[in-house]
Amino acid sequence: MTKNIKITTEYITLTQLLKEENIISSGGQAKYYLMDSPVLLNGEAENRRGKKLYNHDEITVAGEKYVISLAENADEMIAAAQEEKAERAAAAKKTVLNDRIKAQKAAVAKERKEARFAELRKKNGTRAGGFGRPNQGGRGAGPKGPGSWNSNR
Repeated sequence: MTKNIKITTEYITLTQLLKEENIISSGGQAKYYLMDSPVLLNGEAENRRGKKLYNHDEITVAGEKYVISLAENADEMIAAAQEEKAERAAAAKKTVLNDRIKAQKAAVAKERKEARFAELRKKNGTRAGGFGRPNQGGRGAGPKGPGSWNSNR
């Protein structure tokens, strides 16, 4: 018996066909099903689960024959899907560009802020961080370390 499968996209994959016809219950089973059971596509053996099935393709699975055909309004739906895909791609491109601009602005602002704090540290003589104890002079500013503990002889 031949069963007619109506699709509303340009193609479907072999896995999608097997799932829609309840031959397998999940996409993960397709690989093993195709290893164990012969599937014919237009009279030739097919074992690729991602094989694209187009209009007028004939598939034979477990003695059952399936014919792929486009639905009546499929051309309109395919055109609408392609248009929507193009719009999403344009929006994604715009988002990437906006994100890049925001990152550049944030980097410039960070550099300005760091420069401002460096000036304040220099002016106030404080350590990095902008606040806290003033810088202690270099060497000789007081005893440091165990060697200086015994210097009271």
